[in-house]
Amino acid sequence: MLAVIYRSYVKKELEDIYQSSWEIIAKYFIKERGAIGSCLHRTDDGCWLAYSRWPNKEVREKSKIYELLNNPTIPANVRNAIKTIKECKDHNKEEFKEICFNEFLICSNLS
Repeated sequence: MLAVIYRSYVKKELEDIYQSSWEIIAKYFIKERGAIGSCLHRTDDGCWLAYSRWPNKEVREKSKIYELLNNPTIPANVRNAIKTIKECKDHNKEEFKEICFNEFLICSNLS
């Protein structure tokens, strides 16, 4: 399994729009592009963390979110949601690179 974490700061007044746009994208990727699932969280300092899970790197590579922005085979509502996500980002704050994990390890404190 491959997991990808995206981090970004979002303009405060656009957080609801960001969340609903992410939901549109996530549902499409799960239903049509082979994603296993996704989650979206807001940290205490206002950074948004989006997790996407894929069966493998090859499936995920075919569905990089911003590369699909101008792809006419992607439904218009999904392309619009991708564009909206980009517009919601607060570009005055730190930009982050995505983090990829090739497999999950389950950790627990057994003491």
